[in-house]
Amino acid sequence: MKTIWFINKEAAPSNEYATHMRTLRQAQFFQNKGYDVKVFCSAVVHNSKIVHQFDGLCKEEIHDGVPIVFVKCPEYGENFRKRVWSFVVFSYNMLRLKGLKKPNIIVHESKTPFDILCIRLRMKYKARYIVDIEDLWPFEFERLGLLKSWNPILRLFYLLERYIYATGEHTVISAEGGKDYVKAHRWDKAQGGPIDLSKIHYVNNGINRNEFEYNANTFKIEDEDLLRMDIFKVVYMGSIRKANNLDKLLDAAKLIQNIGAIRILIFGKGDERAKLEKRAQEEGISNVVFKNEWIDLKFVPYVLSHADLHLLNYGASWAPYGGSMNKMMMAFASGKPMICNAAMPYSEITRYNLGIDSQFATDKEYAESILSIYRMPKNEYNEMCARVRDVSKKYDIEYLCEKFANFCEIDI
Repeated sequence: MKTIWFINKEAAPSNEYATHMRTLRQAQFFQNKGYDVKVFCSAVVHNSKIVHQFDGLCKEEIHDGVPIVFVKCPEYGENFRKRVWSFVVFSYNMLRLKGLKKPNIIVHESKTPFDILCIRLRMKYKARYIVDIEDLWPFEFERLGLLKSWNPILRLFYLLERYIYATGEHTVISAEGGKDYVKAHRWDKAQGGPIDLSKIHYVNNGINRNEFEYNANTFKIEDEDLLRMDIFKVVYMGSIRKANNLDKLLDAAKLIQNIGAIRILIFGKGDERAKLEKRAQEEGISNVVFKNEWIDLKFVPYVLSHADLHLLNYGASWAPYGGSMNKMMMAFASGKPMICNAAMPYSEITRYNLGIDSQFATDKEYAESILSIYRMPKNEYNEMCARVRDVSKKYDIEYLCEKFANFCEIDI
């Protein structure tokens, strides 16, 4: 029996604030296909206060039906520099692990370049090495202004990213524009670079549609607003940070609060939440309601399935190479329209008319987009919902894992 190691520092069991389910779903898929799998992740669970305590360097437990090996790492809280250091320590500790069954294949969900030491596992175990990319680091650091384009540190990071992509037997990127990203940096062989574009693949994060439907019908939370039939429920669920730009949502909400049937429900936590709650109260923005800061992942489908409209809210020029955010995948599975304020390239929302995806020039444009879905004739709204459900089939995890296996030449 062949062994596959899935390495993702920020993976976690589904009941532990899991935000990176891609790795866990891949492990479950290949285990069901007869492979011996292990998931390696940090003992410090990202975006939570959970720390797995144990003696030694690691501890193996069964979660979500698969073996998960928790590897010791330093805690970092909200400190980004400490978070970066934790990636370095994680990859170093991965190299120190002993007594484990040798892998035939390593799938490394890399946070380039901070866990680059994991690449040495390929040589240590003489295993096939596949790079899996969810976030285009270090590009995000430049886009968000954390590092300027001329900064020599950023240039070094890009060189390391290019090296990882070129070294991997295959590189799988969750953004549809992954190949365009490589070409934009002139890393492809056609432009004199080391990367073979035929080895760069797009596989979205996706969603387990059967699990979503089961959870939506099984795990329910008590919330009167979700059950009300006399209001149009606009739901935002996700992080509440500066990058999510929810101030713009409140600006738009103010313009339509005279439409009493529209209620904007905000689920999530982040360092901007308290400020936004205070602003909504002080300015009397009565159509915005802040809900749970966090709910267990299994309850999320129930909430999303009771929405009439979903919001994907970001800052300007978000995801210029496309995105595969978990919240978008779950919105697809819920079968409800969505509004995104990012005008994402490769946007499925625009491609299949599943709602509106636009960089709204004014607060009024944003408000009118919400009104346009609210005022849509019932038959048109139902047709849009049907399109959303149909598109969600493209993102079912079983289908996407098969694509991953085929792209990476893994027998299933």
